[in-house]
Amino acid sequence: MDTVQQMVADTTAVLTEQATSNGINVWMIVALAELVIIIGLLLSRKKSDDKRAELKRKILAEGDIDIGNTMNSMFNAEPLYKELIRKCHPDRFAPDEEKMTVASELSMRITKNKHDRKSLEALRQEAINKLNINI
Repeated sequence: MDTVQQMVADTTAVLTEQATSNGINVWMIVALAELVIIIGLLLSRKKSDDKRAELKRKILAEGDIDIGNTMNSMFNAEPLYKELIRKCHPDRFAPDEEKMTVASELSMRITKNKHDRKSLEALRQEAINKLNINI
């Protein structure tokens, strides 16, 4: 065991001697480089935190967050979306070009509002009126 410790000590001494060349300690340069990198990362994080806080203030200032719709959409939007996308698919209206165009436009809007229950309800009513379907 003593020989292993002696070998480690000798190796450390040799590496230290090699690292110090012409009075410049290589490990000190590495440590300073790491310090510069850490400071740079901390400063960049500060900028992103400032942007995030600014966006949060802007959203809260607008006051247009509908918590009721958000909660309702989290749990009830997917079944309505699936039903609407199935019933309003343009291929269901293949012989009638006008209805096919309307169904295509509605399908795009339904997909865009996939997670918004209030918008899906409005699109459901629009589909009933324009395409004469039962949903």
